[in-house]
Amino acid sequence: MQKITPCCSRTNGGAKKTTFSFLLAYALLLASLLAPAAAPGRVRGSIQSEKGDAVAGISVRLEGTPYAAATNADGRFDIKNVQAGSYTLLISGVGHEAKKENIVVKEGQALELNYKLNTSTNELSEVVISTARRQAYSGINKIDVPLRDMPITTSTVSAKTIGQRGIDDLGEAMKNTTGVRANNTYGGFQHFTIRGFSNFVLLVDGVRDERHNISTSAPNTNLANVESIEVLKGPASVLFGHSALGGIINIVRKRPTAGFKADFSASYGTFNTRRIRAGAGGAISDELRYRVDFGMSDTDGYRRSGSNTNNGYLALEYTPTDKDQLYLTIGANKDMYDTDAGIPMLEGSKLAPGMKVNTRYNDPQDFLKHTRYDFQLKYTRQLTSKLRLSNQLSYYDDNINYFSTEELSFNSGRDSLQRSYPFYFNHLTKPWQNQLELTLDFNTGSIEHKLLAGYSISVLDRKTYNGDVFGPALNATISIDNPVLNHGYLTHNDLNYRATMENVHGIYVQDFIRFSDKLKGLAGLRYDMFNGTYYTDKVDDNRNVTEHGAESTISKSAVTYRLGLVYQPIDPLSVYGSFSTYFKPSRRIAPNGETFDPETGYQGEVGSRFELSGKWAANLSLYYMRKNNQLEALPWGIYKRVGSAESKGFELEVNGNLLPGLDVTAGYTFSNAKILPFSSGETNAVAGKAVAFAPKNLVNAWINYEVQNGVVKGLSMSAGTNYMDETFTNSSNSYVLPAYTVFDAALGYRIGRMGVRLNVNNVFNERYFANAIFANQFSPGATRNFLVTARYNL
Repeated sequence: MQKITPCCSRTNGGAKKTTFSFLLAYALLLASLLAPAAAPGRVRGSIQSEKGDAVAGISVRLEGTPYAAATNADGRFDIKNVQAGSYTLLISGVGHEAKKENIVVKEGQALELNYKLNTSTNELSEVVISTARRQAYSGINKIDVPLRDMPITTSTVSAKTIGQRGIDDLGEAMKNTTGVRANNTYGGFQHFTIRGFSNFVLLVDGVRDERHNISTSAPNTNLANVESIEVLKGPASVLFGHSALGGIINIVRKRPTAGFKADFSASYGTFNTRRIRAGAGGAISDELRYRVDFGMSDTDGYRRSGSNTNNGYLALEYTPTDKDQLYLTIGANKDMYDTDAGIPMLEGSKLAPGMKVNTRYNDPQDFLKHTRYDFQLKYTRQLTSKLRLSNQLSYYDDNINYFSTEELSFNSGRDSLQRSYPFYFNHLTKPWQNQLELTLDFNTGSIEHKLLAGYSISVLDRKTYNGDVFGPALNATISIDNPVLNHGYLTHNDLNYRATMENVHGIYVQDFIRFSDKLKGLAGLRYDMFNGTYYTDKVDDNRNVTEHGAESTISKSAVTYRLGLVYQPIDPLSVYGSFSTYFKPSRRIAPNGETFDPETGYQGEVGSRFELSGKWAANLSLYYMRKNNQLEALPWGIYKRVGSAESKGFELEVNGNLLPGLDVTAGYTFSNAKILPFSSGETNAVAGKAVAFAPKNLVNAWINYEVQNGVVKGLSMSAGTNYMDETFTNSSNSYVLPAYTVFDAALGYRIGRMGVRLNVNNVFNERYFANAIFANQFSPGATRNFLVTARYNL
């Protein structure tokens, strides 16, 4: 038989449509080069101590911009070539209270500023908070508007909280946010339910990670290079495209700094857990800054379900002129996980007699390997003081190689298990994306506008190889008590690959409207065009195509929008309301070739936000969400129509520095998500049932106090808890994860640039089940465990 390679007969028609986007981008860039620029301004001045002495090494930065400087030996700073406009000035330095102030820079003029800073030991907390907010501008808002002026609900997990809790995993980080439930399956695949629904979009520095939308879950590496994690609740299709119903999760990686900073940490803990992290950043020249991070984490894991994650990251920020900025990031990771199929439960969610929850029943040959390389390049051009153009190009090469026992079935005597569904696949995902955006500030009378217009394109090439699993250990039967896990040789081969080739074009516009100091509005509109081609070809052992399969195509378009108002009767208080819509194209294709209608949905929300002195904030929101055309994936490639579902509830969140040295993050979520009857009158067997993996009640709290004065200055004590209500694992609600409460604590000591910290997780050794697969295979949560971390900062 003649061998035929895929490239000879298959093409992605969407790639032909990309020429227009590049021509448009470069035409606008060329126009920007010819546009007249406003005369730049200047911000200069001096910083003194409370005694009037000059202070060197103080960082002075205009938030959300590359404009920054550090004071010299005379305490002087000078920021040149600043475009005219309004800014937030942030002044911070070790041993001094941070200061923040709104300033206005005028064309061709120098603004002289002189400050005295008080001595403090709490300066690092303030700096971390301001960094999270600066990133929120570009990550969630995409415009330089404070979150308090936006009719949206967000949560942020800062690098400080990640460090205090000893977190090394995205799922663990989500314990610190309201409305989010993390689900970790097969040892390394992560998935999230937000406000009762599993439809979310994961972003990395504002760029979509499509893996979660295609396969519902994917592995993510450790958090060594993460500055913060932002969560936007509710539909976010207007700015970020399809599939964002529950919300978005944006991973914000560390950025270059004007002054030199470096950090190193090493950790050791229970389950033979070992971690090393190192990072550094600073200025190579006045125009070029950098940040480098490395992280290595290795653990045997609870139940011998271990992992080994390794990543590296480089960021370069280049500002050749006062009008131009280039930002390049390169990331790579090579990770491996021991897969875990969990513990099969009897009907009624009962544990079988003799079953030990600390025993992992997978074959020792099972594995999950994840290798990834990602690249992002963003160019920003300040055309005038009111007009800015940006273009962000991104590409990643993602390889998930998986071979594992998935299903465990009881024999008739319930004293042994059969590994009844070994499964192999290899996902190769290679998407490139481009976002071209124009931001314009203008007035209509006394009403101020900040208009964002954009065009995005995504071209996705994904191949999934599957094949047979064979060997003497196939479908082995193992004893529940004292099992022999290795039953001989087991391997796999390639028989076919499934191609997923998609291109998505999005045109969007958003207008932030400032009617007055007390009343603001937001209106957004987006048009998406989705085109997908799917087919399965047979291959030989060398992955050469031997037989082509039939193609299926899905072409859908949709309009989504967002409307909202914010009213601020007093400066610290914002009251808001919004309505937003969502759509998700269905990539599901049944074995008979049947395709399904896209999911659609909406959210109505009202809420209030209270901020005091920029140090702490409280947020209360009430919402109603609706999702239509819902499907449920069953084993063996079968899909069941579930119909519509709704989620209604409220969230309360408090975070910040309530007192000097006291950090608090706490929240409560109530979410009632249930499946609705079919509108056609046909009987829906699961109508009225709770949505899977959507607990009604969630509680999270974390408190950290660091002593500010006295002989034990630098000593910190932390305590936290997480409560999760009972959680059904399928639409029929026949299996349920029982409710549980876990308490964590920590003790640390910091002196100068060195620090040591002891974290104790699950202090009271709560026995609980955290996740599930196939509805009835529960994953036990880890028992009490410890982690000791030593850190050094420069």
